[in-house]
Amino acid sequence: MKKPEVRRLPERAFSTVAHRVRMGLRRVRANFAQMVQIPIAATAAYSFCVYVLDHPYPFLAAVASAVGIGVVADKRLRRSLDFGIGATFGVLVGEVLVNLYGSGIWQLAVTLAIGLFIGTMLNSGGIFITQIAVQSVYVIAVPATATSQPFPRTIDALVGAICAILLALVIPRDARKVPRAQAANLLDEIDAVLGMMARALRNADPELADRALDRARETQDIIDSWGSSLKVSQEAAKINARGRRHAAEVTRLSRAHTFSDRAMRTIRVIARRVLAMTELGVPKPIIADYVESLADGAKKLEIALRRGTDRTLAENALAEAAGRLDPKAERSWDLHDESLVLLLRPLAADLLQAAGLTSDAAHERLPVLAEDNADGPPVE
Repeated sequence: MKKPEVRRLPERAFSTVAHRVRMGLRRVRANFAQMVQIPIAATAAYSFCVYVLDHPYPFLAAVASAVGIGVVADKRLRRSLDFGIGATFGVLVGEVLVNLYGSGIWQLAVTLAIGLFIGTMLNSGGIFITQIAVQSVYVIAVPATATSQPFPRTIDALVGAICAILLALVIPRDARKVPRAQAANLLDEIDAVLGMMARALRNADPELADRALDRARETQDIIDSWGSSLKVSQEAAKINARGRRHAAEVTRLSRAHTFSDRAMRTIRVIARRVLAMTELGVPKPIIADYVESLADGAKKLEIALRRGTDRTLAENALAEAAGRLDPKAERSWDLHDESLVLLLRPLAADLLQAAGLTSDAAHERLPVLAEDNADGPPVE
């Protein structure tokens, strides 16, 4: 390893830790409601089985409700149904089989095989199949507590599943809230990365350019989380009236997700080119201004997406930035400069489409290239 790279290890380590902490805090904020609901549902299901049904240790009631809700808001109702029905049916299968041939080593293997077979026959979902198999094995492996009721653990699992499903259906969910937050997170990262690249170009700073590239590469979690939150919101728009009222904005956020994802992929390509150019040690203030203008437009778009407000200011800022992206604007530019400006053009178009413009309207904001003005083949 080269000495400059060794000296930069502490800086890289700090940057990585800071990024992980920042992403972790964002995940906590995004999933805080789920994290609060889990202990409430698990405690309610457990208490109901203890105090109402007189079950001494209703372990499965708490487990079914906790896992049915899940820590991350992802396809919540479908998961609750899959887990609830699968777990309840798995416990029922296990209790039926343990009453038929008892418990033991060979009974464990036979029960697991039967559970997997039944789960696969009934449903192709992985959660459903796994719950039938796992819960049926649990019933065989763990002795039941003494109770006068038939199939007590099946009842426990059913109570926990019902608690999870009721919370998924009853608790109000703003279908726009999480996608808005995730959209703003990604646009905030786009703004930050573009800002770092602009400073790197202005000062010919390869270390800053390298950090910008690293940060751009670490945004995939945000993109994936935004996509997952959109699926949850689309589900919410189908199952409750409040969600349906927000369906139009969810659709707009889905379109913004598509083009913001494309924009970030383009930024990674640009960041690699910026790193190579800064290593030459020549400042590029004009191109840095171009990148900074796009960062300003991304920041305005981030604010509009976070608040759910009109995107006109972002559109105007991005259109103004796009209108300057002429690779022939400076006679002193070499092939590297022109190619970097050409890379900025699709980035500007993607950000404009994320702001709501059509593809044709976005590309109309870009300067016409010299080749596009040609009326035919060159005259000999």
